[in-house]
Amino acid sequence: MSVYDLLVAHPGEPDNTSTLTRRESWSKPSRAGQVHEVDPPFPEHFAAQKRLGSTYGSIYTYSPKSTSINFPWPKEVTGLERIVLSAKGDLQRMLSAFFARPITIATVYSSTFYYRNIHERPVPLTLPNPTVVASASRDSPITQIRQVHLQCSNKIVCTATSTVCITSPTVANLFLVEKYAIGQMFSRMGKAPEFELISVGLGPVTDAVTTSSQSEKPHTTDEQLWRKYRLSVEDFECEILEVFPTREMFVSGLHWLEGTYGSPAQLDQGTEYVPVG
Repeated sequence: MSVYDLLVAHPGEPDNTSTLTRRESWSKPSRAGQVHEVDPPFPEHFAAQKRLGSTYGSIYTYSPKSTSINFPWPKEVTGLERIVLSAKGDLQRMLSAFFARPITIATVYSSTFYYRNIHERPVPLTLPNPTVVASASRDSPITQIRQVHLQCSNKIVCTATSTVCITSPTVANLFLVEKYAIGQMFSRMGKAPEFELISVGLGPVTDAVTTSSQSEKPHTTDEQLWRKYRLSVEDFECEILEVFPTREMFVSGLHWLEGTYGSPAQLDQGTEYVPVG
């Protein structure tokens, strides 16, 4: 059962609270120390993401003698950025290779819910709770909304906001008790996830489907880069928004990480650039 199937089976009532709206759950990074109250995901949100994923998600194709990645990238996105944006569950490994330093995960917030059955509203789950963890199934799934910072040398290199659906005790134990991060979950389970890239953008996060930019405004290296995507294996499905704080990190590498680079340079549209360091 997918996150989409689960939530369509349980059409909750619209929520009007100001704590975390459907759009904010994708788009707004958190300030350190801020207290978060979140509601369970809404079915119409996932229905929209499911439609986008089915249209734009399958970016990887191959034949006996060829391989291709096809996606309507914004024309300003560079080759290095396309590599990072195509990561499927192994972004930490890529960023560690790029900076030649460890990447660590710091949790900003998480809110966990469980379904007594898929026809009832989910109930907030306080952890630890071995009984509920042991009862996770397709009929009684566990969901979690979480935000984490990927950090390198104590600097945030990515903010990831995720909605996770778990449908087995084994997976629930790994994720909720042993506290494996999403990327490490796939390594721990020894499974390569199915990957659907939903959208990519520069600047503020939007709900729009990715299209090549028509703007004549020059893009700068100090604006943020983001993507929305879906990862799934049996009993574990994730919908994720990742926001990279500035494109300068991919231009200057260790100089950006250590704060030794100069002022951001203007980029002409479509210009490729390579990292330093």
